[in-house]
Amino acid sequence: MINQLVVNGCSYMANYAFGGGHMDLAERLDIRTRTGAVNALSLAIGGSANSRILRTTHKHSYNPGYNTLYVLGITFVSRLEIPILDDRDDFEGRWTNPQNQEFRNRWTPHWSEKNTEEFVELKLKFEAESILDRTEDLMYRIISIIDSLKMRGHCVLVYQQADNLYQDILDNHRFDPMKNRPEIIDALSWRAVAWQHTQGVQSTIYAPGHAYVPPDMTHPMTGHHQKLNEYLTNYIQEHKILA
Repeated sequence: MINQLVVNGCSYMANYAFGGGHMDLAERLDIRTRTGAVNALSLAIGGSANSRILRTTHKHSYNPGYNTLYVLGITFVSRLEIPILDDRDDFEGRWTNPQNQEFRNRWTPHWSEKNTEEFVELKLKFEAESILDRTEDLMYRIISIIDSLKMRGHCVLVYQQADNLYQDILDNHRFDPMKNRPEIIDALSWRAVAWQHTQGVQSTIYAPGHAYVPPDMTHPMTGHHQKLNEYLTNYIQEHKILA
């Protein structure tokens, strides 16, 4: 019996959890402790790379305790992380995404802003012709964690948040292994953020000076998770994710 819900992802999932979306989803699915309390928590951190989302989910799943439903919001395939933080966290380690996470004051002393600029420049070079290979790698990582979680009594649902970079390649035969996996919504081609906007969910109004965000990637307003949770609940029940 599943008695805990854990969500993980980047800022899209972090904002969702900050607005109580994970608690609402757990209540809709009747995920409770043995004492009857709704039981949900978030591992999401803004700016996360997919490697962090999958690693910390896997790490959490080996802790003894609850049988858990993991709901993972996959982020942009081009995000990378490197272990350059000076203050090691027991759970997160020294990992960070220097391009998207505002942890400059926590970088190890030998890492500079110039190093980040060089890192991003090199990253853009090797990414230019590698979207197919990088997405295939992500697919096999996702499939592997699904199999591992289910083997140990957990359940999992994976969906894509906002990235449109690889939408044109998902019909490639190399992605056949995930096309019949109900745990992966629409084989990653469903974009939850864009879908929410088509359903009339309000967008976040960013502060002046905020970097430009395309309309179909704008964060849904915190607390406006009802449409998404209706969709996820129906999907979970229809595809027997908790079975």
